[in-house]
Amino acid sequence: MSIKCLIVRFRRDLDDHEAERTIDALMMITGIIMLLSVAAGDEEDLNRQRVKREQRDKILALLGEE
Repeated sequence: MSIKCLIVRFRRDLDDHEAERTIDALMMITGIIMLLSVAAGDEEDLNRQRVKREQRDKILALLGEE
């Protein structure tokens, strides 16, 4: 198998300084020619909150504490 691209997702949003250091470190890896950054926005935060709420509801349903 041959891999052309990898997508990396961070556990949390990085501030500008952390993002710059991470990009610099990744660019040192042989063969990397391009990195794209995606800014976190309100929609991302809303999606995270929705997922947390859905997971909480599922756990409460399993425990019978709806």
